[in-house]
Amino acid sequence: MKQIAYQQKAIAELTEKVITLLNTGEMRRKIVFNAPTGSGKTVMACEALAQIVDALHDRGDSRWQEVAFIWFAPRKLHLQSYSKLRLAYEDNRRLSPVMFDELDQVEGIQSGEILFVNWESVNKDTNIMARESESSASIYEVARRTREELGLPIVVIIDEEHMFWNKTADKSKQVLDRINPNVEIRISATPKTISSHTVTIERYEVIEAEMIKREVVLNPDVNEGVSDEQTLNEHLLRHALTKRKQLAEAYRAQGTNINPLLLIQLPNDSEKMNSDDERIAEQVKVFLSMNPLWGISAENGKLAVWLAGEKTNLDGLEQPDSMVEVLLFKEAIALGWDCPRAAVLLIFRKLQSDTFTIQTVGRILRMPEQRHYPDGRLNVGYVYTDIAKDKIQIVAADASYIHKNAVIAYRRKELNNVILSSTYSERPNAGRNYLGPDFKRVLMETAIEFFKIEHAKTRVFSFAAMQREEDDPLPEKKNDELQIGENCQRV
Repeated sequence: MKQIAYQQKAIAELTEKVITLLNTGEMRRKIVFNAPTGSGKTVMACEALAQIVDALHDRGDSRWQEVAFIWFAPRKLHLQSYSKLRLAYEDNRRLSPVMFDELDQVEGIQSGEILFVNWESVNKDTNIMARESESSASIYEVARRTREELGLPIVVIIDEEHMFWNKTADKSKQVLDRINPNVEIRISATPKTISSHTVTIERYEVIEAEMIKREVVLNPDVNEGVSDEQTLNEHLLRHALTKRKQLAEAYRAQGTNINPLLLIQLPNDSEKMNSDDERIAEQVKVFLSMNPLWGISAENGKLAVWLAGEKTNLDGLEQPDSMVEVLLFKEAIALGWDCPRAAVLLIFRKLQSDTFTIQTVGRILRMPEQRHYPDGRLNVGYVYTDIAKDKIQIVAADASYIHKNAVIAYRRKELNNVILSSTYSERPNAGRNYLGPDFKRVLMETAIEFFKIEHAKTRVFSFAAMQREEDDPLPEKKNDELQIGENCQRV
């Protein structure tokens, strides 16, 4: 790995904290590794694990001399990390990345082995890895054998830690309780875990190292006032394509053979296509191919498609000089996909989708050659979106990093204004339908004021008394107090 100051510092700090917590002998100790997208989290974690193994082996005063690892990652990110670490540890025989079917399950996880696990394969009790069978042990039994029979501590690495706090938060806790690791390293650009043991890399450190872009700009040069949906979509497309073309010319002027990529994300977060996705996807394809100014299509190799039912021109997409100019995708690449030449992002979103985070924008943050250029335009990420300005919520750590220009949104013509009145009642008392001791006095004062009654007696009355007086009228029927009673009953 490159000798980058912030990376070396973080690796040393992470190594020392893990060894310190291992030596306490306690279980489920947590370390949060907070590093911005593009800082090299996987590379740093990889080197830290190697240094942990070396340090335990070389130190005579350590409680442990050997350790086993389990690396959890959501979706298919574990495969990407597994491949990276196999390459990184090719010459380091003390560390051995393995998949579950490569593991000697009878023996458990051996010293220096890193078991890579897809989170979705264990977060349900019915999953194969989560239950015992005639042909294989469960991950829980493997962890038990590692701890009890081999006598090894277990360090769990939780990649993209923020993903484990959604609907499966309770299940995440149950899985980790059953595995019962000694130490957990929780890695994310936007971590949710709170721990007194934290290793943090600041964004400015990564920018100064020229690993990522200086800032991200939203909707540069976009004019407001477009109200029609199709016109707005084409308006944003035209601006995004123009920006990509400008960047391509700027790279050529620098003598760099990099073809910048425009990413176009369809509206919904789910992987499954719906009618909105299909309509916009078709609109985008027609606009790209039929407009002579662009001439971008899957047939001529300039358009790549990464959708659930359609995958086209994806081979070599990440290469700096790939001829693909535009990638049309949904949710799939928002996590863990690295393509440093990605420079412009166009996001179509429904207005009710009000989260705009660095996890998606992170796809365009990396510098393709890990250096900044004299032409400042190449050191900036560009995002175009139809989300209204007041709908964009940016995580606090990135608020100053993302610069908002004019942000526009369209309103459907067929919608009518809806005005709803808000009515609520504050109930300080726990019981429902309970009238406090002040009710009678307040009712009396309010009734006197409301009915404009003068010289009313101040004696507090009850509804029961009013009812008796109504059944047996007194001669003084016009008494102010009775008049109040009649009015209150009527109301």
